[in-house]
Amino acid sequence: MTSFKLTHDWTAAGHDNPEIFHTMANLALHIGNVNLMQNEDIWAKTIRDSVLVSAYPLAMWLASSWWRLNFEPLPVHGVIPSTDWRMAHEMGAVNHGFVWPKVLFASDCEVMQIWGVSSSANTQQSVRYLNGLDIPASIKLADFQRSLEKFIGSVLSRLDAVGCRNTDLWNLWQLIQEERSDPQSLNYRRLEAELGYDPDECSETIMIKAQTLEQQMGTEALSELAPVYGKIAGDSSLNAIEDIIDSPGLAGTPNMPTLQKAKSTRDAPWQRGVAVARELRESLSKRDGVIDNKQLYDLLGLSTPAVEGWKPTTRNNAAIAIPDKNKRFKFVPRKAHPMAKRFELARLLGDYILTGSTEGQWLTSTDLSTSRQKFQRAFAAEFLCPIDALKDFLQSDFCESAIEDATEHFQVSQTTVNSLLRNNGLIFSPFMGDYAEARLPYQLGAC
Repeated sequence: MTSFKLTHDWTAAGHDNPEIFHTMANLALHIGNVNLMQNEDIWAKTIRDSVLVSAYPLAMWLASSWWRLNFEPLPVHGVIPSTDWRMAHEMGAVNHGFVWPKVLFASDCEVMQIWGVSSSANTQQSVRYLNGLDIPASIKLADFQRSLEKFIGSVLSRLDAVGCRNTDLWNLWQLIQEERSDPQSLNYRRLEAELGYDPDECSETIMIKAQTLEQQMGTEALSELAPVYGKIAGDSSLNAIEDIIDSPGLAGTPNMPTLQKAKSTRDAPWQRGVAVARELRESLSKRDGVIDNKQLYDLLGLSTPAVEGWKPTTRNNAAIAIPDKNKRFKFVPRKAHPMAKRFELARLLGDYILTGSTEGQWLTSTDLSTSRQKFQRAFAAEFLCPIDALKDFLQSDFCESAIEDATEHFQVSQTTVNSLLRNNGLIFSPFMGDYAEARLPYQLGAC
């Protein structure tokens, strides 16, 4: 994991606001060995390793965005984030008359992902930030939180030392600390943020419905669905989750061997997904061969005629599997196309391995980039189309027709084949890889 460090040296600079005046500092933000605040002072024509700003508005933004920063993931790929979302996740929203670097924060529930972009060469601002991140950095969520706590605490100590007390920041931070220490308040704020709301912004009606769903399906499952069916989808969006629950589905009792690597939490989600897929294939004595539909369905306890004859009753943004008695599930896929349905069922198989073998756990599959969804996608791709088998099949021929042949052979989509090749460095693409998520998710700029 990469390190995250905000450093500051207090200094004097004129300002009529006491909170701003007393917290002027030369500030630097180090992500690993990259200083995202190294800059060119346009007026002084000087390169500096820190930027002269006030730490107070940054601390205030970090505190006011605390819940959404830590618990709200990126929107689904291809959906442009709302201004409201960007104000809670982009450092540029700090504003307050200072020039801030283009830095984006988004949690995947395990780590804080950080993207950084240097300023354009023709910027008209007084400061031009020189460094960006080639790929997003991943900081353990607990480490990220500790760094913010340290920074906010330092700003408050500075203000206290100069007699500037009972500030908005102090009052807000006290409230956040109290809520974090109370399990019920913490759970409420987390759910509120997952739904896409600032503290106390969400209506009581929606929160009551969300809490009812949470009691029904469990915290982990709703955490995957809330960002999809929350504020972004409108006031009645949670009704869609209830509609999926009430939909007809496919009944099956998964029949899985015990997999040791499913318990690992050391590596990135996609690495764990690949490792578990390989272990499962080994246990099935199918290290490289094609997994046919019957083998996949048998692992989930589903009959081939039932799966092939099943179609969703409506268009959904998530697939779920609802646990029943005796470890039986009602699977409600959302894909109708046979190849897409096959991949989705492989994802639900991966989710069962990851979480569903625990009694009562619901399975969820969405287009989000949470750690759980990353695991699923990596597992499904490697289980259905192992990269070593794919390389042997293609024999270094990556032309379009060869890739089409591979999709037919492994019964996966062309997108899956291209992603596997790209993620393993076999073909180049300037676009985002599914595993590393190397591309900036959207264009950063003014909110």
